[in-house]
Amino acid sequence: MKRLAAIYPFLLCVFIGSVSAQTQMPPPPSAGPNMKMLVPMLKAQLEALSSPELLEAQSKYYRELYLSLKKQGFTDEQAMQLLVALASSGNSK
Repeated sequence: MKRLAAIYPFLLCVFIGSVSAQTQMPPPPSAGPNMKMLVPMLKAQLEALSSPELLEAQSKYYRELYLSLKKQGFTDEQAMQLLVALASSGNSK
């Protein structure tokens, strides 16, 4: 269980890092005015996604998923690898 406590901050950093990386990429020059209109909307979405309530719900989701994977017979390492892959893919829900 202590090992899990050390891994959760890592997962959170992966999630925040991926969100942060997405916000720092400038639009390509060929994107034109449509992309410029999307930037404020995307920023608003990212701000909403970083709300404490949503982050808490997401961490609970990952915890329950991890426990469910363990219950189904996955090892600690296998369950954590699945969670990391899921969090990295951006298809968590």
